[in-house]
Order: sequence, then structure tokens, then C-alpha cells
Amino acid sequence: MKGVVGLDADVRLLDRHVLTETAVAGGAATGAFVFVMVAGNILNQVSSAIASGRVSGWEGLELIALLIPGVLPYALPLGLLTGVLLAFGRMGSQQELTAMKAGGLSLGRIARPALLLAAALALLSAWLNLEVAPDANTEYRRLLVGSAKDNPASVIVPGQLNRQFPGMVIRASARDGEVLRDFWLWRVDDRGRLVQTVHAREARLARAVSKAGEGVLRITLTDARLDTRPAGDQTFLQPSSFATADTSTLEFPASGIFKDGENFQRKLRWLTTQELLVAIERGWDVAAGADAATLERGRMVAKTQLMAHLASAFSVFSLAFLAVPLAVRVGRAETFVNAAVALAIALTYYLLTSMAGYVKDPAYRPDLLVWLPNLIVVTLGWFLLRRASRH
Repeated sequence: MKGVVGLDADVRLLDRHVLTETAVAGGAATGAFVFVMVAGNILNQVSSAIASGRVSGWEGLELIALLIPGVLPYALPLGLLTGVLLAFGRMGSQQELTAMKAGGLSLGRIARPALLLAAALALLSAWLNLEVAPDANTEYRRLLVGSAKDNPASVIVPGQLNRQFPGMVIRASARDGEVLRDFWLWRVDDRGRLVQTVHAREARLARAVSKAGEGVLRITLTDARLDTRPAGDQTFLQPSSFATADTSTLEFPASGIFKDGENFQRKLRWLTTQELLVAIERGWDVAAGADAATLERGRMVAKTQLMAHLASAFSVFSLAFLAVPLAVRVGRAETFVNAAVALAIALTYYLLTSMAGYVKDPAYRPDLLVWLPNLIVVTLGWFLLRRASRH
């Protein structure tokens, strides 16, 4: 009896050792991947937003924090894959795995703590994918784009064409607080045809209320030039009328701009579980009165996105499962070698995932095809694990 108790204690000690090795290596690798992914967004978006004055320094820190939930579901599979390769590669090169096998433990039993950790992190990744990341991405975009309701000029990105205001395309070379410099405005009709061009040295955008009590966008121009097409000119053959002014004020109907809510289009992958279920029922981006085929495509797109979130979360477990026999087979302790193997596996996996994502026809069940890469990885991992257990 004492011998059995002692054996159980030894096995628990080995379990803690395997779990610690995997958790430390996986945590370090995940942190590195998070840093790389977040740093890319910081350099590309956050720093430019702070430099242009669209967000304050404190809001910039908030933007960085909001990036983390969005990149964690991508970093976790890569991080744990690398961590398992590093941990089991080191234990294999130092003959620790051989000693454990000599003690009567199979490779599957040795890997149990690491796989349980992977299963727990897969559940965490599913929660992040379906609940936390969508809200974080929406808030990130809201802060980055700005609030047209509070300050219409804040949504204008200098140097870019801005289409946040319906019926207008706006461009400004620079923005200083509420003042837009080298301001251009192109007004288009319902068919997207140009009806007016406005250029001004400076412009100020403000929320206002018309005499009829409707919300309007008021634009105050300095040193302005206006090029307007004649009303009712459907053929675009009549000459435009030109006007210049030291100061001028234009008003455009804009009640929809200043309503409560986001002034940007949410992407499908930003929807939470409940919102995805509603999209599956009603169809994503499907107009009222659409035919049955269009409705079915819209439903399948939403269902595929839900399955893609779940498949991405499961990849934390499937890639870790494959990494166990691969680490034993490679048997190298060098970080560079294991990182290279992890990168090759990850690239292959995401290539398969991308190929499955290109299928849109509901007849081919894209909602099931997104699970195919995981099925391939688990099958290959099971085959390699059985082979490794024989030696």
C-alpha cells in the first residue's frame, strides 16, 4: 500500500514538472507573439492616431489594452504549440522522457498535464473569441474612429478619403483640434455621381439643428471655392457654376450621423455569440424581401463565422496535441529549431484554414469545412503519438 501511495506521489510530481515546463515555455512564447502582434498595430494605427491628435495619450494606452483580447486567440495556439515543442524537446534531449517511460508511463500519460492545460486554454480562447474580443474590437474601432456626435471633425483622418458622412467624401491634409486644413469635400448623389466640389483653406465641422428641428452638419469654410453642377442635369452636359468666398457656411442633413451608436460598420467577426445567433436566423447583410437563396447565403456566412471562432479556439488543443509526438521525434532542446518547427506547422495550419475560408457556396458546407484543418492535425497527431509510444 505504501508503495502505491509513493508511486502516486511520484507521478503527481512528474505531472507538476511537465505542467510547469509547458506552462512556462508556452506563457513566454505566447507573450512574445502577443507583443509582436500588438506592436504591429501600435506602429500602424495607434501611434498615427496619437500623432494626428485623434486620440489623447491616455486613450492611446486604452487602445493598446483593447488590442490584447483580439490578438490572444491568435497568439495562444502559436504560443502553446511552441511551448510544448520547447518543453518536450528539452525533456527528450535530456532523456527525461526516456526515464519516465522506463518508470511505466506511456507518452500519452506523460503528456496529460500539457493536454489538460491546452484544453483549458481552448475554452478560454473560445470565450475570448465569442464574447471578449468582439466587444474589445468594437470599442477599439469606436475610439480610433472617434465620435461624430461629440466632435464631427474628430472622425476625419488627415491624408485619407473619409466617407463617414452619407453623400459626402471628405479629405483634409491636416487637423488641428476642430480645424481642418486644406479641406476638400465632394458631394455625390444617390447614384454616386459628383454634384459639388468644395475646397477651402480651413474648415470647421459642427453639429447643429436646423429651423425645422432636424440635425444638420454645419461646415464653416475659410477661403473657399465651390464648383456646383446645375440642379436636374442628368446628362452632365451643362457647365458647372463656380463661386468663391472669404467665409461661407454649408449645411447638410445629417440626423443619422448624430444618433446614438457607432458611426462605423461592424464586421461580422466583431459580433458576440448572441449577435451571431441572430445573424444566423436573419441572415448577415441580407436586405428585407431578399430571395431564399440570398437569405440562405447570409445565414451560412454567419454560421461559418461562428464555427470559425470555435475551430480557432479548438486549434489551441489540436496544435498542442500534434506538438507532443513531433517534439519527441525532433528531440531538440534548441529554441531556434523548435520555433522554426512551430512556425512551419502554424503556417501550414493557417494556409489550410484560409483555403477552407474561401468556400462560400452553402452547398459545400463551409461551416463544416473550417473544421477540416483541425481534423487533419488531430489525425496526424494521433498517428504520430501511436508511433512514438511504441519506442
